Amino acid sequence: MDLREKIRTARNVLGITQGELAKNSGISIQNIKKLETQVNTNPTNNTLQKLAIALKVDSDYFVSQVSPNQEKSVSQPKNSSQTLNQDDFYFIPKLNITASAGGGNELEGLECYESGQTLAIDKAFFKAIPSHNIKAIRVDGYSMIPLLFPDSWVIFEEGNEFKGDGLYIINYANQLMVKLLQLNPITNILEIISTNKDYKSYEVSLSESQELCLIRGKVLRSII
Repeated sequence: MDLREKIRTARNVLGITQGELAKNSGISIQNIKKLETQVNTNPTNNTLQKLAIALKVDSDYFVSQVSPNQEKSVSQPKNSSQTLNQDDFYFIPKLNITASAGGGNELEGLECYESGQTLAIDKAFFKAIPSHNIKAIRVDGYSMIPLLFPDSWVIFEEGNEFKGDGLYIINYANQLMVKLLQLNPITNILEIISTNKDYKSYEVSLSESQELCLIRGKVLRSII
């Protein structure tokens, strides 16, 4: 994991938002967002120490090399009063492809491959127990700003059915995307929406949607 992923993972394990992390660490929300989304930010040792205290991790967590198998847990300081219990978390498989929030990523097929890594998410993050068919995929592109940003993660339940308006992972014209789907009940037209108005949105009839727009799953939660 790089620094961005380490901060996001530790924050998600604690079940806190970026705003809460900013408040607990004394680091501005703007800098927290920058640290979680941009590469080569080169934070000072003082900043890393503040993050370690707020995230309840060892001070060397941000500089140590973490293998994929170690991503399932975040190290804790020996004197921490809060102990992480793995039973309190879901470990969601990460996919080794990205869902574009731009023009789309071309696919040779419809397969989604697991990377062997997992994303640790506090069970309290979900209103109901999710199915076993949930996956995590990283967002790439700008078409869903301000709903999603580059390097956001979305957690989705695999399936090819339209289950009401919301965010979906779709394969549109053989390109994997994350888009907002809305059904017009009068015209039976499925709108494929980019929330960033600088990018295209699309429309297909619901009867043709499985030919032109293959649904891969509905997004349950997003991690920005």
